[in-house]
Amino acid sequence: MRDTTILWVDFIANADYLATRENQKIFMKNAKEAGVTRLVIDAKIPFGQVTYPSSIAPHVSLVKDGRYEAWKERDFLREMLELGHQEGFIVLANLDVFAEGEKAAGEGVAYEKKEWQTTFYQYDPSRKKGQFVKAENSKEYAVWVNPILPEVEDYELSILQEVIENYDVDGVVLDRCRYPNVYGDFSDCSRYRFEDFLGEELKNWPEDILSFKEEGELVRGIHFNKWAEWRAGNITEYVKKAKKLVKKKNPNLLFSIYVGSWYPLYYHEGVNWGSTTFQPDYDWTTETYHLTGYGDELDFIMTGCYYPDVTKDEAIAHQKPADWYSVEGGIELSLQALNGNTPVVASLYLKDYENDPEQFLKAIQMCKEKSSGVMLFDTSHFNRYQWWDLVKKASIKQ
Repeated sequence: MRDTTILWVDFIANADYLATRENQKIFMKNAKEAGVTRLVIDAKIPFGQVTYPSSIAPHVSLVKDGRYEAWKERDFLREMLELGHQEGFIVLANLDVFAEGEKAAGEGVAYEKKEWQTTFYQYDPSRKKGQFVKAENSKEYAVWVNPILPEVEDYELSILQEVIENYDVDGVVLDRCRYPNVYGDFSDCSRYRFEDFLGEELKNWPEDILSFKEEGELVRGIHFNKWAEWRAGNITEYVKKAKKLVKKKNPNLLFSIYVGSWYPLYYHEGVNWGSTTFQPDYDWTTETYHLTGYGDELDFIMTGCYYPDVTKDEAIAHQKPADWYSVEGGIELSLQALNGNTPVVASLYLKDYENDPEQFLKAIQMCKEKSSGVMLFDTSHFNRYQWWDLVKKASIKQ
């Protein structure tokens, strides 16, 4: 899949523009002429609503403030899928997995099923210590659910099943298939499940995992590394079940995931997206952490190299903490973690290059030179910046 150019069509950012058939056709034409080969179309957004008529999940047009009224009784996924196939694109449906509510709006499945919500252990500056809070009261903008609850797992898999059964997609992408951050989940369920994994009861909860200094700095407890391994294993188990479901439907369906390329920090998200053959050696890993990797399960992976600096030298010159805080460094780190077992498509966030088109072009070329292609996030920025020609220019240079 060398020289793949993937364009992500985020529903939230493009709902207004793509509400007309004319704009949909203009978009498809621009993407085709720019050399795009694959489209990622949102089927389920980060707040839990879906973009197609579902018997399981709420439709986007049901959001209370009416922001997606133009999509009432319409099917965004089908409309984009059919046009995409007409233009010869490989079209993948994206599903945001474990985010199920919008805090600002106070709505979503996580509000209806409050028992599903992630429990956070986060620092309270007023009390100068940590406290347990439910997801709807956390600092996150999305309301997350606990991925180890059987009912949550069943719900998310049922939506995936619904998409692949009813739509002629060429594959699926999972996003937010993770924990929200290092502070969740600290529910009783997670405690008991972790104690089973550990083989002993925790003497101090949650301090054996993490605690805080008075200024809010996180302190890792004696079992933090095993906790990181356990969390990563939980997400990998879900990924394996999702893959089995997809491949049972059709072995030729592509199965992929988007993650951030910052592997040394990804314990925050409770994910090991590396290969089981890659054994990382960080101060938060165990000797068996590598066994939790899910990279080998994927047909390809998109890793977000979301950095304004393109080269490692630029990152060093700008005094970044490490040279991997760059597109080049992020790609190298991704390739190392996948150990040659899974194609890596380096991914760019266009807003990182606002007002600097030459740096954007340089970033695309770096992705295509060093990885199996480039994923561009997101479509809305192309209309805002008028950068279609830059993608086309990068494609011609290859």
